[in-house]
Amino acid sequence: MTNRKKSLGIYILMSAAAIVIAFPVLWMFVMSVKPADELYRFPPTILPDKWEFANYTKALFEAGIDNGLINSLILAVGTLALSVTLSFPAAYALAKYEFKGKTILLLAILATQLIPGMAAIVPLFDILQRMHLVNTYSGLILIYTARTLPLNIWILKGFFQSIPNELIESSMVDGSSKIASLYRVALPLALPGIGAAAMFTFMQTWIDFILPLTMLFNEDKFPFSVMLYKFVGDPIMGTNYGVLFAAAALGTIPTLLIFALLQRFFVQGLTAGGVKG
Repeated sequence: MTNRKKSLGIYILMSAAAIVIAFPVLWMFVMSVKPADELYRFPPTILPDKWEFANYTKALFEAGIDNGLINSLILAVGTLALSVTLSFPAAYALAKYEFKGKTILLLAILATQLIPGMAAIVPLFDILQRMHLVNTYSGLILIYTARTLPLNIWILKGFFQSIPNELIESSMVDGSSKIASLYRVALPLALPGIGAAAMFTFMQTWIDFILPLTMLFNEDKFPFSVMLYKFVGDPIMGTNYGVLFAAAALGTIPTLLIFALLQRFFVQGLTAGGVKG
């Protein structure tokens, strides 16, 4: 009976925490379909008296948020492809092979995550300028890849460590080379880890604001996060909060879909990387 009460208490507490966490997102969607006169009403209404879906058409086709979503997609998919492709063989080597300095290398990879992002902006800008990659998607994708690669390596390393060596050795006894064993045996078994790394990379790239604001100069290249900033505090028109919330809701939908599809892999990836390092 005591355990049942304890479980019920934990369930109620976690449900309350989930509601508090989800409330800002739900409120954003509600505000995005309210007409302008209802946005400032006090006390506020939970649901709008009149549903104003014109905010979405204005955000998409008049304010140009559609171009920002496409630009964000280019950056996120490019980073995802490069970061996951590079982290896959690196994590496999660190999980399955012993070599001198391996522990130091692992700690060095982890230590890169301790560098504050803001502290690296000026050096990164200088590097991109020397490479003639300022104001290009390629330059931003390289930076995002460098930022996400360390954690992706640790996530995938945990998954590779969970694959029995006997499976890979059996494949090699049957005539497969080391590389063929990697792609025929290890790759299919590590798909949950790859899903977790893909999700982490996509979300980190999609929500970033400071780097594209600093490294991109042309407005038609701005991603969604920077385009959203344009809605705030227009000196002439003020802030159209209805369109602002609609634009924010449109930018949230891709990450919600990715999380819904891959959240199981995300939890597995974080757990594997955390307990098998």
